Amino acid sequence: MYLTQKNKIRNLSSPEYTALRQLCRLSKNMYNVGLYNVRQFYFAEKQYLRYESNYHQCKTNENYQLLNTDIAQQTLKVVSRSFQSFFKLIQVAKSGLYRFEQIRLPRYLPRSGYFPLIMPRVKVKDGFFNVPMSRAFKKEYGAVKIPFPERLKDKELKEVRIIPKYNARFFEVEFIVIEDAQKPQKTDNSLAIDLGLDNLAACVSNTGSSFLMDGRKLKSINQWYNKQNARLASIKDKQGIKGITAQQVSIVVNRNNRVRDYLNKAVRYIADWCLENHITNIVVGVNPGIKKEINLGKNANQKFVQIPHHSLRVKLKAMCERLGWTYIEQEESYTSKASFLDGDQLPVFNADNPIGYKFSGRRIQRGLYKSKYGFLVNADCQAAANIGRKSSLNGFTPDRVAASLAMPLRIKFERALAFQTCTS
Repeated sequence: MYLTQKNKIRNLSSPEYTALRQLCRLSKNMYNVGLYNVRQFYFAEKQYLRYESNYHQCKTNENYQLLNTDIAQQTLKVVSRSFQSFFKLIQVAKSGLYRFEQIRLPRYLPRSGYFPLIMPRVKVKDGFFNVPMSRAFKKEYGAVKIPFPERLKDKELKEVRIIPKYNARFFEVEFIVIEDAQKPQKTDNSLAIDLGLDNLAACVSNTGSSFLMDGRKLKSINQWYNKQNARLASIKDKQGIKGITAQQVSIVVNRNNRVRDYLNKAVRYIADWCLENHITNIVVGVNPGIKKEINLGKNANQKFVQIPHHSLRVKLKAMCERLGWTYIEQEESYTSKASFLDGDQLPVFNADNPIGYKFSGRRIQRGLYKSKYGFLVNADCQAAANIGRKSSLNGFTPDRVAASLAMPLRIKFERALAFQTCTS
């Protein structure tokens, strides 16, 4: 499996910064040149121009000559993969699973844009590596030296990417390494997760334990960003400035870094908790298209849509693959309404033929669910238990899980501390 470490490139000298911008501009030009050849061949023959044929047409181009050969070839391979995805979408549309009007040819990058530098190999010396470039380019712009992480020096390196961010205002470097997945001893212990807003993740296991990952900190981060961005946008409009300003870039980067850090801590806590409790199966509730069709009101819509639940699921899935666990995404319709303690039916929502179902219990207030016989449980935890019951995993039964639904621990992450716990 592949693991990625991403770092922001700092302390670049002015010549190094100029050289990186120019290399990324040449990479963009190379992408457009390769895409032009493939598009023209498609218009003329209605077929796909293979990478090998495209390479022979592009290798005499001036952009190819100025770039390092490896970087230029990797850029052309990205063009090839883009068109392969285009043809696969056509096949999917023919089977009726996708609409033809949504399929578009890969488009050219903007004239003033940039494209990443993809390096399949680099030479590390004294903790640094030089960005590969042609002799002609190096003679004009000089070499660019970038630090190589100490923790990766003994890892098998797949490739290195240098990515221009926000119109090349700064650069990030991604190190992709190869690592074998662990092979733990499989157990029947499972964890069901219901994603939400105030509770980022309600987690219930079939071993009789539960906890809540606090999501109010993420709401606070987004609220701060929206307020600052609205203020800056108002000033920008009064001054007649077009495009995104340096201050707006700064707050976007700050917000994204804080959100990513919070999600990483949340996933790490869940993984450590599962390791401690010998859990090797994780099921996450998913409602496809929920953010496109959401109707919670203007303010609630903004708060919910800005929480990156998809990123959380991607990180959880990657962690499970790394540890050799089973990761399942379960359709979660009616899991919040049905009563887990009363064993209500868990149907699947059908938009074409909606049916009104009547359930034994109901949510009597925010975060509190009342069962048929008057038992009060945490609403999000009982939804998570229903997700586990709806999945193919065993053990999510009232006799094993009921006691953990009433008073789950709330996990809060702070900057100074790894985490804090309190009762919910």
